Amino acid sequence: MNIKILSILGAMALAAGVWFFYKEDVEVAPTVPAKPEVSYEVSEIKAVQTSAETGETEYTLTADSLVQTHSGEDEMVNAAMTWTPPEGETYHISAKRAKLDQETGDLQLADGAVLTRKATQNKPELVITGDVFVGNTKARTVHSDSPVMVMQGEDRFSAQRFSADLQSGEYEFYQIEILYNAAERKDKPLF
Repeated sequence: MNIKILSILGAMALAAGVWFFYKEDVEVAPTVPAKPEVSYEVSEIKAVQTSAETGETEYTLTADSLVQTHSGEDEMVNAAMTWTPPEGETYHISAKRAKLDQETGDLQLADGAVLTRKATQNKPELVITGDVFVGNTKARTVHSDSPVMVMQGEDRFSAQRFSADLQSGEYEFYQIEILYNAAERKDKPLF
């Protein structure tokens, strides 16, 4: 009789186990890969733009690489641009990060932007450094709303912002700070 009771109890335990696991029916969904984040990097970038007026090379742009940012925009890393507007002077512009829209000509330079007007026979080299510069290659302008440091020959000053028309060579600096070191005074008798 013990065997009958044990076998009935075993069958009941087996039925309870099957019922329990059947009730726990876990739906297994097929694995679907997450939407991939599309990104790319192209190295050793070089672009040349000619002037519509003269047909001459207006600017040459080089960069270590072109990457896609998290927001989906193209950004150049360690960009450098040699820019000679028609009838203008030669400029060299560089920054650690840069964005250029070929259609509109909008140019954004960030992380250590530097604008250098090359020296001529009459003028020493002019160097303007700042954090962020914004420009337009079609309008041939560059400006910054953040502080800049300006160096030309032995002269140096800082400004809270600036704008430049590279075609005409006109610059405007706002809220300038200059440190002036006067020559040492030497008193001498006149007679």
